[in-house]
Amino acid sequence: MQGFPGYTPATQVYAGRHNTAVYIDAEHKWSEQLTLGSAVRRERYSDFGNTTTGKLTARFDPIRAFGLRASASTGFRAPSVQQKFYSAVSTNLNNAGVLTETLTAREGSAVTRAFAIAPLKDETSRSASIGMVLRPVSNFSVTADLYRTDIDDRIVFSSTVSPESGACPTLAACPIRAILDPLRVGQAQFFTNAIDTETVGLDVVAEHTTRHLAGGTLKLSGQLGLNRTHVETRRSSSPVLSGAQLFDDAQVTLIERGQPRRHHVVAADYARGAWGANLRANYYGQVQGQGFTAPFVQTWEATWLIDLALRYRFTRSLSLAAGVENGFDRYPTRWDTTRAAPFPQMGFTHCWETCPFGMNGRTMYARAEYAF
Repeated sequence: MQGFPGYTPATQVYAGRHNTAVYIDAEHKWSEQLTLGSAVRRERYSDFGNTTTGKLTARFDPIRAFGLRASASTGFRAPSVQQKFYSAVSTNLNNAGVLTETLTAREGSAVTRAFAIAPLKDETSRSASIGMVLRPVSNFSVTADLYRTDIDDRIVFSSTVSPESGACPTLAACPIRAILDPLRVGQAQFFTNAIDTETVGLDVVAEHTTRHLAGGTLKLSGQLGLNRTHVETRRSSSPVLSGAQLFDDAQVTLIERGQPRRHHVVAADYARGAWGANLRANYYGQVQGQGFTAPFVQTWEATWLIDLALRYRFTRSLSLAAGVENGFDRYPTRWDTTRAAPFPQMGFTHCWETCPFGMNGRTMYARAEYAF
């Protein structure tokens, strides 16, 4: 079964862009304890005009075993050429679970003009972080960083815009159908500046090295990752589609819960002569999604994945490694057979738009590397 019929002459476009930029970065060590830095970037896009972004950094080490660091910056991202110009038709499910031709409509197309979707504009962001570095002894260190990033006018893929179901006594009663039917479009999606988001998080990393352990070196490391993204605003430039229609609750769930809010790593690496071994445990937190199952929200439970690798270095240039990833053959939670219909009935087993760690199960490999 092929859900993508291919491209047509109507999807062809010839377009491009060029940009120039100047970047200046300065840093000064005011004393043995204090270092300050700043950076500024001036950029000119052929299709978006000028933009200026900047960054400030600070590092304060009152003693050798302890340090503080902080940064603040602004950001800018122009829409990619794919987001502006890509167009295609694919076969997808509509809200009733029926296969329907779905148009990805590009900026300035007949569909986006009919819905009065504004041309894409740049995303802007503001970021700040504060952290500490702890080195109580020479072979042990801990870093912790708290951060926040706000993105305005974030470019996202819209919800699927489908015609109204049921009878339409007047065109005013079914404005979406009145637009799509004459254009012979079953349903449509497009890129648009639909939301503002806020992301906050905490990263903690600890490392410990033990030398001369049974003739080798053991490195232990741990990483604690916590984050949360919140959709603060949904907006629409269309008089036909509200912000909640253009970016519905299923898409909000995908942004806010479609990636693990917790990702932790614990690893041990041992090296002795030409031999080495690495054992790593990855924790992927719970994720959720709605997809075509709204209002039911599917939950994929959190789990640990264990990886193991062995390596041998024949020379400084040649090495051989073998290992196993996801050694205990873990799979994501299966779809709920009742409330997630029609996915289980159509043969989908584990995931759709989001997956906490993939669905390939255990993987074994052998790898040779040669450095020239």
